[in-house]
Order: sequence, then structure tokens, then C-alpha cells
Amino acid sequence: MKYSKKLNFKYGVLLAVFLGLAIVFESCTCERTAEKTSEKMIEKSLGEDAEVDIDDEKVTIKTEEGTFTADATINSWPDEIPGDVPEFKDGKIMSVSTQEMDDSKNWVVIYEDVSQNALKNYQEELEKAGFKISYTTIVASGGHLAAEKGALAVMLMAGDGNATVTIGTNQ
Repeated sequence: MKYSKKLNFKYGVLLAVFLGLAIVFESCTCERTAEKTSEKMIEKSLGEDAEVDIDDEKVTIKTEEGTFTADATINSWPDEIPGDVPEFKDGKIMSVSTQEMDDSKNWVVIYEDVSQNALKNYQEELEKAGFKISYTTIVASGGHLAAEKGALAVMLMAGDGNATVTIGTNQ
């Protein structure tokens, strides 16, 4: 899977900065002003070619390397995820992030209210769908797994009632 660690790190740091700013500005009655200020700060830190759009609970960052979107208003499995990937149906979706770079696309789906058996159950679903399990770690409170099928890669981390499913593909 082709990706830029530098870009992913930048997005992670900038998303953390944005979330911190969002908390500070949350009590402000000038919500739009806060969004614009946050956009300018992120754009400045990424460079002149970055385009940032913040709208309520959605952040979109576009650069020459690709597009990153985080949307806390999406509460369902994204339709764009390839059909070969079984839907993770355990728990409630809290947010969805997408990243498009060059010839790859990635999704990160974050869940809450996830059962203790979710990891084992999803592993079985992936195997039924023809995925090869690369590794699995299961402990009492959760664990993680990685699976591959052709150009698709799926990772699941689960524990303490929460889970994160990451799907990547080379288009």
C-alpha cells in the first residue's frame, strides 16, 4: 500500500491541533470565525498549496499529495468501501475518515459500544470473504488483527468497548 508517513504524521498532528482549537472555540458564539481561524492556521502549517475546509463536525484537507476528510456526522459504513470487505456491524459508528493519495484510498471507521467477541467474529467474517489473516493478537480486553486480499488491507483494533477499523486499497 502506497502512502506518505510524513503526510500521515502531519495530518495527525494537525487534526490534534484542530480538535484542541475546536474545544477552545466551542464556547464562542462566533462559530464561523473560529472555523475560519482554524482553517488558516492549518493551511499555514501545511503550506501555501493546502486547502482546508472546516464545517461543524467535518474537516477536509486537500494538498497536492491528496485529500484527507474526517467527518463525525457520518454514522454508517461508507458505501465507497469495496464490496469485498465485510461490514463491521458490531457497535455504533462514531466517525469516519477518508484519505486519498495517488492511487490509494484509505478509510478509518471508529466505533463505540463494541462487544468483547467483536474481534473474533470479524476475523471469521474476513476469512469467509477470502481474506488472509496476516496476524492476530487477542487478549482479555481486546486485541488487533490484520488481513489482506489482493490490493485490499484491513486492520481492526478493539478493546474496552471501542474499535477502529482501517481499510486500505490501491485503486
